[in-house]
Amino acid sequence: MDGVKSKNTKTGNQAWRRKPRKFAPKSRLGCKTCKIRRIKCDQSRPSCLKCRSTGRTCDGYSEMHLTLKTEIELSSDHKKIKGRANSCNSDHACTTISAYESKQWYLNYHGLILQNLGSFMILPETRSIEAEAICFFKDISIKHLNEYRPCEPWRNTLMFLSQTVPSVRHAAIALALIHRNYLDRHSNSRVYQLPFLKERLPDKAPLLHYNRAIQLLLNPESGDGTKTIAVTLLVCYLFTCFDHLAGDDVQAVKHLRGGVALSRTIDGITLKNRTNEDAQSSDVYAIICQVTKQIRRLDMQAVMFLVDWTPANIQETSMSHLALVNSTFESLDQAADHLQILVAQAIGLRNTEQQISPTGTMSPFSSPLKNIVLGQLETWSSLFENFVQQPSPSESDIETDPLVSLLRLQHTITWTLLSGYGPGREMDYDNFLPQFQQCVALASEVAAAHQRFSGSSRSTFTPEIGFIPALYIIGVKCRHPNVRREVLSILRRQPIREANWDSISTAKIVERVIEIEEATTGEEQIVQFMEQVPVWQRIEALSYIHIQEGESAARLDITYTFCAQEGIHVESLIVQ
Repeated sequence: MDGVKSKNTKTGNQAWRRKPRKFAPKSRLGCKTCKIRRIKCDQSRPSCLKCRSTGRTCDGYSEMHLTLKTEIELSSDHKKIKGRANSCNSDHACTTISAYESKQWYLNYHGLILQNLGSFMILPETRSIEAEAICFFKDISIKHLNEYRPCEPWRNTLMFLSQTVPSVRHAAIALALIHRNYLDRHSNSRVYQLPFLKERLPDKAPLLHYNRAIQLLLNPESGDGTKTIAVTLLVCYLFTCFDHLAGDDVQAVKHLRGGVALSRTIDGITLKNRTNEDAQSSDVYAIICQVTKQIRRLDMQAVMFLVDWTPANIQETSMSHLALVNSTFESLDQAADHLQILVAQAIGLRNTEQQISPTGTMSPFSSPLKNIVLGQLETWSSLFENFVQQPSPSESDIETDPLVSLLRLQHTITWTLLSGYGPGREMDYDNFLPQFQQCVALASEVAAAHQRFSGSSRSTFTPEIGFIPALYIIGVKCRHPNVRREVLSILRRQPIREANWDSISTAKIVERVIEIEEATTGEEQIVQFMEQVPVWQRIEALSYIHIQEGESAARLDITYTFCAQEGIHVESLIVQ
């Protein structure tokens, strides 16, 4: 009996092997927890009742409702593509954006044929820090990213991809959060009150989204190489802006150089290699062209603040613009591109020749190259003024465009800097007082337009180079006391940051140069004429490094030499 009982017990314990458990079908719209448990989910939000009743943590929903496809009225081409939703990747409940907002982005976007973008879909958002950061990115950050040369299609591309691609969205959120923190840090009051955000954003929030964007880039969901390149380029651009705002200019430069290197690897890709049926690839390539243009523009401008920087394609672009003599400009943007190359050549040439030796002397200047660049600058000026005087096809007057004043300023200061430069020629800058005065007037116009654009005198940021380097050159090269003090007045008008140039640090350096050059022995007197500054007290070569250490005040380490004197002088200035 005991043997039979034992056998029956053993058979009963193994009954499950003969009758496998029947699991419920996988829920497609349920929460993540119910999917794992393979039970029916009631889909309550923010947490389903099934999870709450059992004391479990509801992990949220990873897929969008199928009704979203109807709400945003996807095209027939889109309906053929299997929709892939993305996780909110947060503890907040996922909710879809309104149908109206979705339609508006489709209707307002003119840069691409959106129905050909394949798996790009509007991502779910929440009424949380992430959603409000996207609002800030849309209302504030995008407005200033290309302030000096605004381009509506480029802004539309940024906004569209920040709502459709997870890695771009997290990079945009990171930039928006640190941008907002930057503005708050330089303002006495909150510069942008988010509608639903009641507490100050945590300091670690920008970095969390920054790292999340990197993770998504390293593990792309799509195997489309071209689309991956487009997304990576855009994230490189956003990371460059992020690190400039974070005060990590070294990392910003690494992202910029990485973006430039990536853009050069796809130079061989042309639309001629694509078939007429491959419209989606053509649209992705259009995005690549837009982002590449912005990245290479920042690369060309980097010579304005890095002594040892050479733009990646400076040789190719300079050769292509030698045929400028008999051509004309078709737009302000084209004129700006031509001038940017010439400015990069001039500053790069000057930086290459300005090598401070232990004795305080400089290497001989390459006159042939200098004369070539000066001739190209004069040609550009002639063509530009002819273009400005032509009747505008649009109702707006080109002459009143702030970009016109900025281009004239950059051209004049570059020509002046290069014309007066050379060993033992520091005193020659006194002969360019009319040009310096003209530049101050132009800088004042640009600064006023900048203040009108920002809508207040609060701090602003843009990754583009505008007028601050020009004011720096005037402040350290023009010895006229009135001109220098006008420069200080413009720099103090509004806290402005252009890449790693900022008006506060620049004003601090100009003030120190004035103190050094206008210092007198014996009875104190006010310098009224630049001739009162003795030659031996004039600074000839000046460079500086901006150092930001945590939340403490920034430090400027300046290095300079005097005219007709040997030796290098080093100082540290604290920027409050």
